[in-house]
Order: sequence, then structure tokens, then C-alpha cells
Amino acid sequence: MNMHNPDLAQIGRRRDSRLRVSMPGRLETLEGTFRVELCDISQSGAHIRVREELRPGSDAVLSWLHYEIMGKVVWATTGQAGIEFDELIAPATLITTRDILDYKLGPDENREHYERTRGWYQGDW
Repeated sequence: MNMHNPDLAQIGRRRDSRLRVSMPGRLETLEGTFRVELCDISQSGAHIRVREELRPGSDAVLSWLHYEIMGKVVWATTGQAGIEFDELIAPATLITTRDILDYKLGPDENREHYERTRGWYQGDW
């Protein structure tokens, strides 16, 4: 960490750790409702892929799985955008998102292993 210039210590560093995902979502703005692909998500924001052009500064509601959060489009380029959430999301939301993604999209043999491991962890065997 650069004690003389705290701004230099943050260059190239994100505010929060990000969970890399590849899952469908929906973004609602005043301009419309858009299908998006979540690329990564953290407690404070998300990186999305979207076919439509988004306008930075637009208020937005991002939805995925059974979650929904309000935020703002903070940057946008052709096909991509960054959303900053109005409030931090709970770490449990990220964990559940990861677990659902792992469980639903993994190969069948991984599901069986996941269920056995989960049962062992929860004392169900």
C-alpha cells in the first residue's frame, strides 16, 4: 500500500471482490427493459453484457435469479456496462447466487457430488 498517496494504492483494485458468473438477468431503466448477461457481481455492483446501448447515469433495476436491486449505470461501452448498486447486497446473496449457478449449470456428475457433500456438511447422511 502506498502510504504517501492513497489514491495510487487503489489503482487497478476493485472496491469489493467480484463473483464471476455467466447467467441471464434483466435490466430495467427509463429507456426500457433489457435482457442482460451478468458477467460478474459484487456487493456494490455488477458488470453486464447487453445488446442495447445504455446511457451512463441512468437509474436502473437489475434482476437475476430471484433477486432484484436498484442502482445506476456508471459506465457503458458497446455491448457492456457497469452497474453500481444503491445499497450493498448481503454476502449471503452472492453465496446463494454462486451455489445456484454451480448446482443448476454443472454437469450431472457434479450435481451428485454436490448433493453428497452438502448432505455431509448438513449432517444428513
